[in-house]
Amino acid sequence: MKSRMIQLFLLIALLFLGIKGNAQNISGYVFNTDNIKLSDVEVIAVSEANEKFSSITDKEGKFQISLPKEGNYSIEIVQNGDKLFSEKTTIAGNINKDFKVETVKSIEGIVLTSEKKLIERKIDRLVFNVERSVAASGGDILDALKVIPGVQVKNDEISITGKNGVSVLLDDRIVQLNGNELVNYLKSISSDDIKSIEVITTPPAKYDAQGNSGLINIKYKKGKNNNWNASVRSSYMQKTYPLGSVGGSFLFKKNNLSLSTNFNYLTGSQQNIDQNVMGFPKETWVGYQPRKITYQPLFSFRTGVDYDINDKVSVGAIFLTQASNMKITNNNNLISVFDNSMHNLQYDIITNAVSNSKSSANSLNFHTLYKIDTLGTKLTFDADYFNYKDKSDYSFSSGNFYNGIEDISTHQSGSNYGNLNLTNTSLKTDMEVPIQGFKLSFGAKFSFSNTKNDLSLFNLNLSTEDPKYKQINNFDYKENVQAGYATAQKTLDKWTFQLGLRIENTDIKGYNNNTNESFKRNYIKFFPTVYLVYAINTDSNLSANYSKRINRPSFELLNPFRIISNQYTYIEGNPFLQPSYTDNFEINYTYKNWTNKIYYTRLSDGFQQLPFVDPVTNIQIIRPENYFKQNTIGINESYTFNIMKWLETVASVDVYYSDSRSLVNYTNPSLKGWNSSLSVYNTINLNKSKTLQAGVNYEYSTPGVQDIYKTSSRSNFNISFAYSLLQNNLRIGLVANDLFNGQRTKYSAYSNGVEVSFKNYYDTRNFRLSVTYKFGNKKVSVEQKDFGNEDEKARTSS
Repeated sequence: MKSRMIQLFLLIALLFLGIKGNAQNISGYVFNTDNIKLSDVEVIAVSEANEKFSSITDKEGKFQISLPKEGNYSIEIVQNGDKLFSEKTTIAGNINKDFKVETVKSIEGIVLTSEKKLIERKIDRLVFNVERSVAASGGDILDALKVIPGVQVKNDEISITGKNGVSVLLDDRIVQLNGNELVNYLKSISSDDIKSIEVITTPPAKYDAQGNSGLINIKYKKGKNNNWNASVRSSYMQKTYPLGSVGGSFLFKKNNLSLSTNFNYLTGSQQNIDQNVMGFPKETWVGYQPRKITYQPLFSFRTGVDYDINDKVSVGAIFLTQASNMKITNNNNLISVFDNSMHNLQYDIITNAVSNSKSSANSLNFHTLYKIDTLGTKLTFDADYFNYKDKSDYSFSSGNFYNGIEDISTHQSGSNYGNLNLTNTSLKTDMEVPIQGFKLSFGAKFSFSNTKNDLSLFNLNLSTEDPKYKQINNFDYKENVQAGYATAQKTLDKWTFQLGLRIENTDIKGYNNNTNESFKRNYIKFFPTVYLVYAINTDSNLSANYSKRINRPSFELLNPFRIISNQYTYIEGNPFLQPSYTDNFEINYTYKNWTNKIYYTRLSDGFQQLPFVDPVTNIQIIRPENYFKQNTIGINESYTFNIMKWLETVASVDVYYSDSRSLVNYTNPSLKGWNSSLSVYNTINLNKSKTLQAGVNYEYSTPGVQDIYKTSSRSNFNISFAYSLLQNNLRIGLVANDLFNGQRTKYSAYSNGVEVSFKNYYDTRNFRLSVTYKFGNKKVSVEQKDFGNEDEKARTSS
């Protein structure tokens, strides 16, 4: 299968490389009134049919636009979203033409630039500009995600409203982690180093198909032309316990060379509390289990370099390392056992446990861009290496206590030790070819993952000579994915069409060295994408899109080894777990600051860890299963208010209906119902110079359903302040999160007739004080100007 896929990709590449297009282009330079060449301004050619083609001027002020046909065009030059110049030009063949424009002026060394909106909604994604968020300043990436409309971070799990199974990318490169490993990875990265976060619910075919509900793409800040700048920062957060962090960044960009460096160091503690109730036939168990999590510390360092060899070829590399040393203390975890009347306490189950985890992650990327011709044909290549290691231990002691005295016969103690080593290597190439009015893209990716997981369980109740005293598990898991895609985009009058198809072939091998058991799996799947956009006028457009996605189970969910948490709770994997698939449909209508979206999602073979409760022995086995399928239909309304100069408000309402069907026989067979959520984000300028700002944000979710669980309401209210001084070089931020302590969602379901409910709290009520100081070469920055159109520039080189 591999060889057939590789031959297919090579054949497609050779066919496309042989294609040559017949297009016209207009090129030239853009000057200001002082005859200085201007970089980073957008030049747009608009046809009589309102088709738009654009280019961003390079560091020499040069632009070049490829056009599908001859004719009359309006040439527009845009700076900071403002049209500075417009004239009509007849284009017949290739022409060269220079333009002179009146640009923004600098006053006393301060560059005047227009501010981006906090939230931008595009055809296929929502863009949250972290730099504009008062609430996200001084925190980590999870803090930034918590204030994005439609994104939910509950119990340190990331999801999109009405969906699950999201994947995370850093600068368009997927992070090969999930669960707690992904959360700790993101906690080590400061939000102050992030430019924007993109929420892509129906990703194009060029992206990996992994992630049922779409992708969250985190974009780092980039340097400005002929400029260097640096920053240092520190923050203090008070949760149940204090946490502190320090960090900094350095950005440099001059001529052909760009450099960037970021680091962050966090230490401190927080308290998570798990609460659960299990209604057995003869008794009711009420659990209260606090955990103190100490980071000692979390650290990350990232550095990148890019170099333009010439006008056609550029190369670069990125290195990112992260280290975590975490200790979790569970003292006096309590399960109180009552009779079913809840009046009489029969006994307590008390568990004390300590776990330690040391992990490290390193990733290295090499990338290159080759502009093949002046028509826009270009080829990109990426080579990535990622390694994650984790060494952990977990020790517990548990027993039943009657009136405070332990029943020795129920005492159980044990230790779990684990070593994890995950390695991923991938090669990816993408090519864009404009031809006869079409924009064609195609590419291939080969990904090779290898995971080794060594676990040991010691039953300390037994003698060292007992064969059951020590159990060992060595589980190897390999997953190789070969993928290819092709897309075609065409604009006709006010219509834009884009069709895409991604093919992914997956080979899986799992092997247990101790039992000599193995399994193999191979499947090839097709993932189509369709986009249709109608530009009604300059203020509004209508679009519809469809994409198919996959969510593959992680290696740890496939490992069949059983880990003992206490004498009544076991956690084990499932080697027969299958991937889940989602079909996503969306219809969007946008009018100025008003966005409307209708969506439908069909999920098959949904999986997650599911408790299996034995009503006779009261033993709970937590095991991942493909346990549900689900249909969801909903509507989202969002509006940005700019009625007053000192206030920007983004209001969003989401209402959806969910219908879930269980695929296993020990849960409630089906669950359906309505869900809704409301969010209001306010940015308030408290003075005319905008150096003092406040943020007032509120979210509320009504009671509803989530797959086979009923859920209670949830809310989050936070207030933030930011004060800039010393010519905006010093920024002081203060954020108060979850003031009403409303992020305590309760989940309820049935397992073998036993009603199970849990309500977890992850220390979300807190306040954070941060200080950031920036410095750099401001004189060069003023001469070169900052036109604030990095998004458009990035779009031309993606």
